Amino acid sequence: MDRSNGLTLKSIRLVEDQPTTGSWNMAIDDALLAEPLPPETAILRIYRWSPATLSLGYFQLLEDREAHQDSQQLDCVRRASGGGAILHDQELTYSFVFPSSGLSANEISDVYDLFHDSLISVFQSRGINAQKCTNPPEMAQSGKPFLCFQRRSSGDVLLNDYKIVGSAQRRNRHQVLQHGSILLRQSSYAPELPGILELTKIDLTSLDWLTDWLQELSCRLNSQLSNYTLTHECLKTAHKIEADKFLNDQWTHKR
Repeated sequence: MDRSNGLTLKSIRLVEDQPTTGSWNMAIDDALLAEPLPPETAILRIYRWSPATLSLGYFQLLEDREAHQDSQQLDCVRRASGGGAILHDQELTYSFVFPSSGLSANEISDVYDLFHDSLISVFQSRGINAQKCTNPPEMAQSGKPFLCFQRRSSGDVLLNDYKIVGSAQRRNRHQVLQHGSILLRQSSYAPELPGILELTKIDLTSLDWLTDWLQELSCRLNSQLSNYTLTHECLKTAHKIEADKFLNDQWTHKR
């Protein structure tokens, strides 16, 4: 059975980064999306944020963050991907850049399920009864909650009816960037959102489950996973993107 939902890969380049600022994290992901990949190759980046940062979805209004008092003191960055705002503090972020050539819109969207199903499998093996959201409530754009983890979309990963994993995509002509966030525990900057620790008393913050997840992903994609170091050219591009875009108020205040 084809477990890759239309996406055919031979290799996945793995980048595990140290925690860094929101502007640099977003600049790296933009640079990876802009850099052409070899055929049947994708890049998976795993990272965290320091200091804690609020990221806005591409289409969100900056003024909407004023209603979220607990995060007012934090740095704010606007993502290239859509969705609701995310409080990056006690969570793990991934980005996945893959070629879109030959893939239908549905097959590109299926990559959401591929990642979420792999996480559910690993969580359930550790006694965490996570499930996919199958019947989200219909909601007008104007009525959607500010925070991503208070929204519901088909395929989101839920635990006791609380969202613990959400993802969003951004595409260019040849490649797709998929962002995802895994809520490991509650943050003092968003106390309304319980994480896996609060919901299960199971602490995943040590990331000892990460190897199992990477193996599960590699198996589902039938591809070889190998550690990868970002090239000088990619880093050079990222520095320019950070200065021109993610550190530029014109981008952050875009809406």
